[in-house]
Amino acid sequence: MIEPARLHMQHDPTIAKAGSIASFGVALSYLASSVCAVLMPPELQGRPDVAPHQFWMVLCQDPLAHLGFHWSWVAAGFFGLGAVPAISLVVWSRNRGAVLWSAAAAFCGFAVLARSHLMEVAFDRRIIPQYPHADRAFQQAVQVVAGLALDVPDGVFTYGAIGVWVVTVSWLGHQARLLPSPLCVLGYATGLTYFAGVLGYTFLVHWLLVLSIGVGGFLLAPIWYAWLGFILRERAAPHGASAHAGQPS
Repeated sequence: MIEPARLHMQHDPTIAKAGSIASFGVALSYLASSVCAVLMPPELQGRPDVAPHQFWMVLCQDPLAHLGFHWSWVAAGFFGLGAVPAISLVVWSRNRGAVLWSAAAAFCGFAVLARSHLMEVAFDRRIIPQYPHADRAFQQAVQVVAGLALDVPDGVFTYGAIGVWVVTVSWLGHQARLLPSPLCVLGYATGLTYFAGVLGYTFLVHWLLVLSIGVGGFLLAPIWYAWLGFILRERAAPHGASAHAGQPS
């Protein structure tokens, strides 16, 4: 039997409403990051044949989409911190331990995501005005330290940890019929694109990054988070808890 206080927490309309807004924010942020990635000059899109000096010279000439890409990930990180608790509560009753640990991993992932890209923005904005006119020693130093973020190896937290949580939520929601089956299947596919990002960044496999950022970031993840945003919005509505919004018919 679920204690009344715990049941109230699971169906708290305030948490659901905030989580709904945050989920929509994550979806829009992922879309924005993908759009910015497409708008970047080809030299800035992670191509392995582009030398570091060429990358920086192109970045200094056309930084807008690159900086927009980083700001989009910063927004995704902050919105993710608000979405994780509300989404996790939807499947909390199925397996509290799995939800707790996977949500903790997702918290780390979204926090590292925001912090890492804030560092990237701060570094780039400081270096861009100076790099084209700097001496060779300065340029080489920039090339060495650029991109050193908190998530090392790249993607373990920002892709891997969040991916584990997405798959866990989808799996538990599917098992207990707490979420629509198509949404859960979408969650499995989204999780795979997160894991593709880990492998792509770790082993520098370009097509895996295209799969993760293009298919996952532009299509699957935004749909998954937006769908959950609508489910949470229904739970936040009057009598939403008694209607069990989000359960398959």
